[in-house]
Amino acid sequence: MARLGILDPLPLKWRSRCRIDAREARARRQVFTVETLGALEGTDLHFLCGQDSAVSFPKWKEPSRLKALATWWYGARPGAEDRPPSHFRLVPGGFPSISSTELRSKLALDQDCSKELHPSVASYIGKRNLYGKRMVARLRTTLSPSRFEHTLNVASLAESLARRWGADPVKARLAGLLHDAGRRYPPNELARYARQRRLAVPERAIILDLAPMLLHAYVSADLARREFGVTDPEILNAVRRHTLGDRRLGLLDKILYVADACAIDRTHATSAATRALAFDDLDAALKRCIADKLLHAVSRDAWLHPLTVRLWNSLALP
Repeated sequence: MARLGILDPLPLKWRSRCRIDAREARARRQVFTVETLGALEGTDLHFLCGQDSAVSFPKWKEPSRLKALATWWYGARPGAEDRPPSHFRLVPGGFPSISSTELRSKLALDQDCSKELHPSVASYIGKRNLYGKRMVARLRTTLSPSRFEHTLNVASLAESLARRWGADPVKARLAGLLHDAGRRYPPNELARYARQRRLAVPERAIILDLAPMLLHAYVSADLARREFGVTDPEILNAVRRHTLGDRRLGLLDKILYVADACAIDRTHATSAATRALAFDDLDAALKRCIADKLLHAVSRDAWLHPLTVRLWNSLALP
């Protein structure tokens, strides 16, 4: 992709003087910049990075040694306020407001990146289903259009909440994408799946009889593991707990529970206010989500699962 997006578009006179060194990719492990520049010692090195990376330079491995290994440059990002350490020189000119982190997120959420990506790079990513595009394509074909839209909305909100509260945004996005994977099945097939796979679902017999749709969270977690290859217990637990909850909710569990309850496609009266509250007080937003769920169930004379009741009681205690 670096060749397609950087070298190939260059005029021939520049292309002949440039090359891509793939030693970091070939290493197949985490490689620190100080290692790469150290291997190139003896040449006149100039290192160019974006403003966000430059600002974080003091946190890089062996920053004192790094500083002496190259001349350091950065491109200013529009709207960025923090300034890099004084040894960085500013590259003159204007630069687009593009974040690689945000770009990877947009790709994973099936958003249009045609304005940010060189066409050859976009084509390469599409053909090889990189950055989670294979997963999104599978979800698009197995979920209804409205459920697929909800899935993307939940993943986007979960990622934003994770950044706000210090959780792993990639894990949160992945949990959001897979939280309703089991909704591909109608209630009777969810029940059959749970029986055949012998899923450990609290009060399973009652759920099978009264509310089989509640099984979808447990089926989704099983599909996340079996079909999509997710092994991270934190992600699987968040998917498993996003409907009924659990008395021992971790940070990612709370984020997904709230994101599912008040994603932008949710139209109940309190959803927008709860969504805003979630960025100020996640626990208060969680409590409001549970209260709304309980009130909705009671208004329909629906059965209340003991897990959700216990979760509410644990939050209601002073």
